[in-house]
Amino acid sequence: MATKIDARPLILLCAVSLAGCINFSPLDDLETATPPADPFQQALFKNYSFLAKSFGMVGQAQYGSFDQDSSIPLTETQGNVADLANAFADKAMRLTRDEVVDPEPSRDIKTHEQRDRLLRSVATAKDVYPRDAARAQADWDCWHLDLRVASQTAAAEKCRQSFEITLARLETEAAAVAADKAKEDEAKKKAAAEQGQGPKNPSGELTENP
Repeated sequence: MATKIDARPLILLCAVSLAGCINFSPLDDLETATPPADPFQQALFKNYSFLAKSFGMVGQAQYGSFDQDSSIPLTETQGNVADLANAFADKAMRLTRDEVVDPEPSRDIKTHEQRDRLLRSVATAKDVYPRDAARAQADWDCWHLDLRVASQTAAAEKCRQSFEITLARLETEAAAVAADKAKEDEAKKKAAAEQGQGPKNPSGELTENP
């Protein structure tokens, strides 16, 4: 007489093992992500999402699994288009968790100065011009991340050219915001000073407050 074997535990074990092997990338998560509410972060999310999806169907990235706590290890001159797409998607997903996403590191002294200009302009103008601030940062990241994939050097150059334009625009807007704030601060100081002077008598001398 043949012995019956209950296969249910084996099926369950296989299902658990398979679930543990599934590799969900930031690019996969992007499909169901909810954009952040902050206007600047929302605009940045849209830009990063667009860049991530612009490569089309790229498959899985080469470097390990990607979870909600890790970033994409895309190193200098190494990596493929899938890594690049997931790097942009990772930035977008981090924004949905209210994380601060800084611009990519600079490459040399010249780009270090440009990055500093970007950081100053974004900090000053992002609340008034969130879309322009987000575009400038996205152009910077597009330029520097694309340079790390050999097949994307032409795209990197286009992003660099766009960055030159969007940074100049943002710096002009940041200067206007700073000037407006300076005028507002000066008006507040003047109003506070006038309130503290008290009434004057006809001779122009200060009198005691009643």
